[in-house]
Amino acid sequence: MKVAIFSDVHGNLTALEAVLADIDKQAPDAIVFAGDLCLMGARPSACITLLQSRKDIFAIHGNTDLAVGQPLTPPEDADDATKERYQSFNDKSEWTRAQLSDGEYAWLRDMPFSLRISPTSNASDDLLVVHANPKDVERPILPPDAVQQQRFGKVSQSQPDEELEPLLADVTFGVMAYGHVHLPNIRQWRGMRLANISSVSLPMDADARAKYGVLTWADGRWHITHHAVEYDIEAEQTAVRQIQPPGWEEMVKRLAGRP
Repeated sequence: MKVAIFSDVHGNLTALEAVLADIDKQAPDAIVFAGDLCLMGARPSACITLLQSRKDIFAIHGNTDLAVGQPLTPPEDADDATKERYQSFNDKSEWTRAQLSDGEYAWLRDMPFSLRISPTSNASDDLLVVHANPKDVERPILPPDAVQQQRFGKVSQSQPDEELEPLLADVTFGVMAYGHVHLPNIRQWRGMRLANISSVSLPMDADARAKYGVLTWADGRWHITHHAVEYDIEAEQTAVRQIQPPGWEEMVKRLAGRP
């Protein structure tokens, strides 16, 4: 059994097309989208249309899918910088909602929370696909310190194993695949593997390629591989410049990867 999983498209139609073309070459038995389809990008409706046209893809929702058209309120004690960040996000959310038909909006919000794939009758062999963690679409599972040190030259934020207890303690699986944090990595937790399959768009590091994961059940276990796909970044940047969604200048920079 081979399962291809991709996440965090964020309205990047060019990268989505490239990833789906590469996934098709893998000839997987199943394809799963792990959330965050269109907010933060220039072509939200086109991304929904493409995903809807692929009847072979099972899609779950992410935090930004639920945030489309839903303004966020900053804390009462928020400073000016925080208020500006909230306003920027709400501007993107409102603009994205305006690009969608009522049917597209309903489809986006009606995507389920998770998917469980069972290769055997034993739940400890299951592949669990979520967006961020098994409890909600917000709280991140961070890369191990060693991965952060390798990619960034420092540990930006450490997350000891005990901090994952509220998110994972009562959930059974063999491998959990997820996105949300746009950096490919594998983390071990109490004999279970946590596979961040990264993002199609807006990478956290300098690798601007579109990314996805393939999980293959063979020899009684799940084998995890990360894939990175070259795509025409300049074409997507041109689309962003032409359409000019809120925050488009920053989008153009982020598409090329973080320095």
